[in-house]
Amino acid sequence: MIGSVFALLSAVSFALNAIFLRRAVIKVADVSVGILISVPMAVPLLLLIIASSGQIQSLLDFSWQGYVWLSLAGIVHFVIGRTLNYRCIQLVGANIANILSRSDILISVVIGITALREPFSWGLGVGVLLILSGIILTGLNSQRTQASCESLSRIPARAFALGLGAGVSWGIAPILVKLGLDGTGSPVAGACISFTAATAALSLSLLNQRPRAAIMATSARAAGLFFMAGLLSFAANFVRYLALKLAPASVVTPLASTVPVFVLVFSFAFNRKLEMFNTRVVIGTIAVVIGTLFLV
Repeated sequence: MIGSVFALLSAVSFALNAIFLRRAVIKVADVSVGILISVPMAVPLLLLIIASSGQIQSLLDFSWQGYVWLSLAGIVHFVIGRTLNYRCIQLVGANIANILSRSDILISVVIGITALREPFSWGLGVGVLLILSGIILTGLNSQRTQASCESLSRIPARAFALGLGAGVSWGIAPILVKLGLDGTGSPVAGACISFTAATAALSLSLLNQRPRAAIMATSARAAGLFFMAGLLSFAANFVRYLALKLAPASVVTPLASTVPVFVLVFSFAFNRKLEMFNTRVVIGTIAVVIGTLFLV
C-alpha cells in the first residue's frame, strides 16, 4: 500500500515537472539543454540527503553487480529514454509521442512477471489495460482529434522507433533498479548511483561544441524553469526508487504512468492557454482512476 502511494506521488511530481518543462522548452531551440541542467543537479542533492542522514556507508554496501545494474538503470532511463522521447516530441508532437512511449507499462509488467517472478493477477491485468486505455484516450485530445487514428498510419517510421524506444527504455529501467537494490540496498544510495552514472554519460556529450553553445544561449528565465523542473524530476525519481523498494515493479510502473492525467489537471490550472481539453480527457481520467484502484 505504501509503495503504491509513493508511486502516485512520483506521478504527481513528474506532472508538475512537465508543467515547468512545457514553459521552458518554448524558450529554447534545443530541448536537450533541459536534460543537461536537470539530471546532474540531482547528484549533489542526493549526496546531501545521504550525508545528513549519516548513511554515507550505504553507497559502499552494494555488490559490483548492484553498481552495474543501477548505473545501467540511470543511463537507460535518464539519458537514452529521455533523449529518445524528446526527439520523438520534436518530430510528431507530445500527444503521439506519449502514446508510443506508453509501451513502458507492458514492458515492465511482462519482464517483472516473467524474469523477476512477480505475482500476476486478473486485477493487475485489468488495471493495466484500463490505465493504458485512459492514457491513450487522454493523449488523443482535441489538438489531435482530426489526426487521431488515421494519422497513426502516417507517422514516420523514425517516430515509431523513437517513441517505442523511449517506452522500452523506461520499461526496462525499473527492472534494472530492482536488480540493483536486490531487496537490501538503500534506495537513496541506489538513486545516487544511477544519477551519477547518467551525469557521467551526459558529461561526455559536452565534448561536442553544440550542447555547450546551446547552454550558453539559454536565457536566465529558461534556465530557472529548467532548474525547477529538475528539482521536481529529482523528487519524482527519488520517490519512485522508494516505491520500487516497497512494491513490485509490475505495480509501481503502471501507477507511475498516470503522469499524463495529472499533467492535464495541472495544465488546466496553470497552462490553460497552452493546452486543449475535451470529453476524451474526462473518459481517460475515469479509466485511469478505476485502473489505479485495481492495482492498489
